Amino acid sequence: MSAPAEPAAAAPRPVGARADRTVAGRRRGAGKRFLVVGDVLDGVLVQTTAAEPGDHDPAAVIRHRPVGAAGNTATWLGWLGAEVDLVARVGVDDLYRHERAIEDAGVRPHIRYDARTATGAVVSVRNDTGRTAMSDPAASGSLTADDVPLDLVARADIVHLTGAAMLSGGAARITEFVARARSGPGRITLDPSSAAVVRDIGADAFLAAIDGVDVLFPGIDEALALTGATDLHRAVRALTEHVPLVVATAGPDGVVVGRAGRSPQRVPATPATVVDTLGAGDAFAAGFIRAWATDPVRVAAAAREGTRVAARALGFVGGRPPV
Repeated sequence: MSAPAEPAAAAPRPVGARADRTVAGRRRGAGKRFLVVGDVLDGVLVQTTAAEPGDHDPAAVIRHRPVGAAGNTATWLGWLGAEVDLVARVGVDDLYRHERAIEDAGVRPHIRYDARTATGAVVSVRNDTGRTAMSDPAASGSLTADDVPLDLVARADIVHLTGAAMLSGGAARITEFVARARSGPGRITLDPSSAAVVRDIGADAFLAAIDGVDVLFPGIDEALALTGATDLHRAVRALTEHVPLVVATAGPDGVVVGRAGRSPQRVPATPATVVDTLGAGDAFAAGFIRAWATDPVRVAAAAREGTRVAARALGFVGGRPPV
């Protein structure tokens, strides 16, 4: 049986530098309220020299971290000094631990618990040739639109939907989340989070389900899966027929921004020292929507802010800011 958690007390507002980060003398996101809905997971993050199954690496670096796209984006928003609420679902045994991690970043958690399902988990294995990730959605996969309080939606300037576990429940479930977000006055942003989710649901069904979304944040793989294009610029142009603003991330190649009726624009990545790529896209989304909420016209400037935050995230293991 699933049950909601008691409403969490408001987390204290960030103080010091984190409470007043400025760009060019202007505070981004000031006076705006953000609601992030999606995945909060447990992560087992492995850095290894093993190259194939059967290899034994006694010197592997293995870390346990709280992860999940929604948790990552919300904590970066909180670290940046934004006013942000997070809605997610975890197993009952992990409720306090995840609430504390969220609160430490200056975020108000509204985390439901599931008494019969464990917290969702990700195992990420990275070596010199790339990364392999395996996930079990568990409690995060049972999050529903009804878990999102209407009063939070009514107060939000931006509602951000993100997480492969949350979105993997099918097109109808995505439609319900978008409808819930549209019940309030805020703008809606969505990160598809996984090309595998897009392929499982089907590109046409996925695009129909996100009707009403204002900004789409696909990675390059999701953009190609959603359109069938072989080039990111063509994919972005095609996606602007469905969503007014498309911001596609391409790792070290930066970002491609697309708006209906305009040629796609590339924004370069901010140089970074890469420790771990996990969560960089979530950090980018946090930086972008915080800047875009203040000035929705200067999209390229918001994209540059997103790449700046992503560059910071690349320097930490696990995708969340240091708190």
